[in-house]
Amino acid sequence: MKRILLITVLFLSVFSLAQAQRNTGQRPSKAGGGNGPGMMDPAERVERQTQRLSEALSLDADQIAKVKAIYTKNGEEQRKAFEKAKAEGQEFDREKMREQMKASMAKQDNEIKALLTPEQKVKFEQYLKDREERMKNRQGGPGQN
Repeated sequence: MKRILLITVLFLSVFSLAQAQRNTGQRPSKAGGGNGPGMMDPAERVERQTQRLSEALSLDADQIAKVKAIYTKNGEEQRKAFEKAKAEGQEFDREKMREQMKASMAKQDNEIKALLTPEQKVKFEQYLKDREERMKNRQGGPGQN
């Protein structure tokens, strides 16, 4: 009888431990790292963005290094702006944040455009249109969040 009770207790302990690990409430990040659930590490994000753009525009090594620097600088600026607003206790204004991000992305896109050849600029314009379309599809269109 003691043996059956011991086996039952052991089984329930293992089962509850497995359930506790399964129900942590956090999703694993898409890239396995990052700053929180579902967030990619900033360095990985820069690498992914640079690689995607390099493939789309056939960038040379010098352009790749400069684009990577632009993405890194922009990501750091956005992070600092978000942390500053958070530290100052500002109420989160989704629309204001969206406008700031749009302005930041426009600045970033202009910096990248300055590095490109005329042929690459044409491809870059299409890349930006495709990016905007992907964002609309992901977000359900403008103003629907």
